[in-house]
Amino acid sequence: MKFKFYPIESRIYDFLEFPNLIFVKERYENSKEDYDYEKFPMDDYFDLINKVEDKLKPYAKEIELFYMNNFVGDYDFIGLISKTKRIFGYENEKKYLEMLSTLNEKDINQCIAYSIISRNENNHQYSDEIMNKAETISLNKNELVSIIKDLPIEASTKWTLFLIVEEPTKYMKTYIDLMNKLLPIFEEIYSLYENEVKAYGQYLVDFLNKNGAKGLEEITYSIIDPKIMNNEENNILISLIMPMAIAISDVGKYHYVAWGLKMEKAFRKMKEINENKINGRIQVFKNLGDKTRYEVLKLISSGETSTKEIANALGVSSATISYHINNLLQAKVIKLDRIDNKYGCVVDYELLDKVIKDFKEDLMFPKES
Repeated sequence: MKFKFYPIESRIYDFLEFPNLIFVKERYENSKEDYDYEKFPMDDYFDLINKVEDKLKPYAKEIELFYMNNFVGDYDFIGLISKTKRIFGYENEKKYLEMLSTLNEKDINQCIAYSIISRNENNHQYSDEIMNKAETISLNKNELVSIIKDLPIEASTKWTLFLIVEEPTKYMKTYIDLMNKLLPIFEEIYSLYENEVKAYGQYLVDFLNKNGAKGLEEITYSIIDPKIMNNEENNILISLIMPMAIAISDVGKYHYVAWGLKMEKAFRKMKEINENKINGRIQVFKNLGDKTRYEVLKLISSGETSTKEIANALGVSSATISYHINNLLQAKVIKLDRIDNKYGCVVDYELLDKVIKDFKEDLMFPKES
C-alpha cells in the first residue's frame, strides 16, 4: 500500500469545487438541525467563505446553472464530466479548461451518460461495458433524456440537464467562460493557503507510507476502514475548498481520495462526540439498573413530584430519594420543569427515545417490517 500526494491536481480539484462556496452558508442553515456543526472546527472555514462570497455573488446565476445547491454534487455538470475526463496530468487549471473546450457533442453526452449509468449501477471501477453503453446512448438524445428523468434530483436540475444534452457544446463553452472569469478570484484566495495545503499533503502521505493501514486507522480513529484505500498505489488530493469531507473516486487509472484539509480535526471531534454519546447511554442504563431508582422514575412518570411522597411510597428516607433524583438529573433521564406554577421533575422522554434508538443501532437490531 503506497500513497502519493498530487499538489497540482489538488489545486485543479479545488478550482472545480470552488463555485460551490457560494452555497455553503445556505446549506449550513438548511441542515444545521440534522448536523452538530457547532461541534466541528468551522471557524477557519467560515473565514474562507467570508473572503469568497462577495466575490462570487456577481456570478451567482451562472453558477446555479452548473452547480447544485444541495449535497448531491455528483450530478453537478463538472461532476458528471470529470468522472471520465480526469484532472490528472494537466499543468494547471487553464490547461484543464482547454482540454474541456476540445470536447465535441458526442464526447460531452458520453461523459454524462457514463457517470449516470455507473452511479445507478453502483459501479466504482472503470468499465468498458458501461463506456460502450454510454457511447450508444450519447448518440440517442431521447434515451439520455429518459435516463435523466429518473434521477433523484430536483426538477429544476433535471431541466438544466435536459437543456445541456440538447446543446452540449454550447453549455460547455458557457461553463468554460464562467470558470475563466472565476479563475483570478480562485488564484487570489488559493494562494493564501497553498503552502499549507502542500505541507499537509506531504505530511499525510509520509505518515501513511510509514504506518500503512494501522496509520490510517490511527489518524481516522478507526472511523474509516483501511480497505477503502487498499489499492497498491493510492493517489491523495488535499482539498481546501471541502476541508471537512472525504471524496473517493475509484474510476479508471487515476483513482484518488480527496482528503479535506481539516479532516484530522474533524475525525478527532467525531471520536469525542461518539464517546460522549456512548458514555451518555451508559449513564442512562446504569441509572435504570438500580431498582429503587427505577421505581422513583416510574412514580415521576405518573406525575408525582414530591420527594416526601415518593419516599413514603417506596418506604425509604427523603434523603435517599433526593440522592436518586440527583443521579437521574445528572444522567438527564429526568429534567426540571414547571408544573402547575411549581418546579418539579419530569421524565425526558425525548432523550430516552433517542437512547433506545441508538441502543438498537449499536446492537444492530433487525429492522421492523
